[in-house]
Amino acid sequence: MRRFYLPTLLLLLLGLASGQTGQSYIDTELQRLIQAGGQNYSNTLLRQAPDQALCSIHRNKLPAEVLGPFIEEQRKNIKYPADGKLMGDWKQGEPIFNTLARGNCFSCHVGSPLNIGGNVGPSLEKYGQRGTSEAVQKYTYEVIYNTWAYFPCTVMYRFGHGGLLKPEEIAHVVAYLLDPASDFNTKPALKR
Repeated sequence: MRRFYLPTLLLLLLGLASGQTGQSYIDTELQRLIQAGGQNYSNTLLRQAPDQALCSIHRNKLPAEVLGPFIEEQRKNIKYPADGKLMGDWKQGEPIFNTLARGNCFSCHVGSPLNIGGNVGPSLEKYGQRGTSEAVQKYTYEVIYNTWAYFPCTVMYRFGHGGLLKPEEIAHVVAYLLDPASDFNTKPALKR
């Protein structure tokens, strides 16, 4: 199978290579890619999941008549740890939160005592002051598992929904954020 590289594909899709523009060009290029052995382009990369398509169609601002059912469907898809515990071991949550190859949470959120955080998401500094009630644990777990269940179409990774983290790993991150003994709650956040 021939390899197609992203820059080449983007140039082709934009019509810069042939001067052809619009939907007819995109349709022609898709057909060419498929015939050249790139079936995966039509089956995966160019076809969105229904929930993502709704976000795209509505430019990430779902209308009221779509919002309720959308959130309900997102919440139905949340899976919980087999042992039922929403707070795991904070020591196992720390490397998930603070490692680029794992959760990479610190890249968007301020609050880590190990990494200077980003400013894409809200600050999580002093997040543990919310306590460890069942409601706080559940909310925190569910937002990490599938943030669209609370914040539809946001850019935050849907860690559980997308299979990036297992339910048990998410429970460890919950513990890292909430456990009063966690480094997250006992050491100061790094500042810029």
